[in-house]
Amino acid sequence: MQLVGPVVWVFAALTLWLGWVVTTIVYRLYFHPLARFPGPKLAAVTYLYAQYYDLWLGGQYVFKLKELHSRYGPVVRFMPDDLHLNDPNYFDEIYTTSGKAGKPFKWANAFGPYPAAIGTVDYNLHRIRRGAVNPYFSKQSVHQITPFLIPIIEKLCARFETASRTGERINLKYAYAALALDNMWEYCFSRNPDRVLSPDFDKRGFDNIDSFVDISLINIYYPWLMVWIYKVPERWLKVIMPAMKEIVDEREALSSQIEAIRDGNDTAAAKSGHKTIFHDLLASDLPQQEKARNRLRDEAFSLVTAGSGTTAHSLKCISYYIQANPRVHQKLFDELKTAMPRRTDVPRLADLEKLPYLSAVVYEGLRIAHPVTHRNMRYFPQKRLIYKDIPIPPGTIVAMSAILLHENPDVFPEPRVFKPERWLGPEDERQRLQRHFVVFSRGNRGCLGMNLAWAELFLILAIVFRRFEFDLSQVDKERDVDVDRDLILAVPKKESKGVIVGVKCTAD
Repeated sequence: MQLVGPVVWVFAALTLWLGWVVTTIVYRLYFHPLARFPGPKLAAVTYLYAQYYDLWLGGQYVFKLKELHSRYGPVVRFMPDDLHLNDPNYFDEIYTTSGKAGKPFKWANAFGPYPAAIGTVDYNLHRIRRGAVNPYFSKQSVHQITPFLIPIIEKLCARFETASRTGERINLKYAYAALALDNMWEYCFSRNPDRVLSPDFDKRGFDNIDSFVDISLINIYYPWLMVWIYKVPERWLKVIMPAMKEIVDEREALSSQIEAIRDGNDTAAAKSGHKTIFHDLLASDLPQQEKARNRLRDEAFSLVTAGSGTTAHSLKCISYYIQANPRVHQKLFDELKTAMPRRTDVPRLADLEKLPYLSAVVYEGLRIAHPVTHRNMRYFPQKRLIYKDIPIPPGTIVAMSAILLHENPDVFPEPRVFKPERWLGPEDERQRLQRHFVVFSRGNRGCLGMNLAWAELFLILAIVFRRFEFDLSQVDKERDVDVDRDLILAVPKKESKGVIVGVKCTAD
């Protein structure tokens, strides 16, 4: 008789739970504001459908979305509260609309509980935070600071020169990651950690960042994960998740750097001769809470990691495509040799931007490299979007994926073929292609570092391919270059060790 009470309570709890499940299923299928939109019924009912492709299969949902669009059309309900669109002509309506676009919590929170601009949900607060750093990434500011990046590029070139003599093979994945990260440190702090001089280009540090991004994908679905990780005592974190322990240490190193500036103990900017983001942010009239230690630390972490990872990936892929296509390589080399008669010449960014074939190579390389593969989510709390006379309820999370747009054969014929010439057609054709070129997204939440990324790509590719050629005999395109997984950023097959090349100096 004593067991009757507990059994009844368990039965009651199970009944209530089952009732909640049935009610939720019925609501999401028939009464939810998105019930009329097409898509798999299981995806409409539960987030487990998306998690199966994103987490269990490992970054495969973006490819499944392509399949779903071919079956259901340009609008697919791919999660209970989310719509995915795949119409190149609708991109601007979502990302450059006049409505106050918010960033869904699960997407803004992907990299953790950030008080950085990239992790800000609210439109108005994001505008304040983004507005504070925008001036440092304007085209004018980038042109002023690029001369200070040249010495870092020269250090990498010196490594390449040595490799050409010794026969050492260079892993472009880590070489370019070290270069891009050193550039971001210089940009932010007037100093850099010289990772390009590390024998292995700090492979372990960048592998840790890869692990961090892997966890970030999980955090989209389970946003308590990063909160928990950051609260775990360091001595435990070192045992449980050593990669994350080192990420936490990296964040604190950035924090120490910012506090040294705040306290007047850092003189790097005065010695270097160029202004930096955090010297000026701390001296600005921003509200004091926007200058708090944790907020600026996380702003720095997002700038340094996001600003280096995507650029490094693009450089790696574009370098492969240039070298793997002899005709492209020769045409680019001829153009660079005209602009840089001696192989050691250092070009002006403004001059490089006028080179038509280099520009075409960069455009096409970014298009086919897919630096950010994950769906880009937005929501409009008060505005009702309309797609072809179909109203989308206010507050609906809507998303598009750049990789699907850039592989749309109606916009880019033969989308998986590296063809710079497509960007050299008549002016109206170039404008059409550029209208659908969305690597950096658009609008007030578009890529903050777009101008810096363009500058780095032009400078680095021009200098490297004027001076060097790469031996790709140990590179397998399908394994090492092609996008195999969408872990927010583009990732090749698991067995890939990187793009490992031999180096040869070009003739003067």
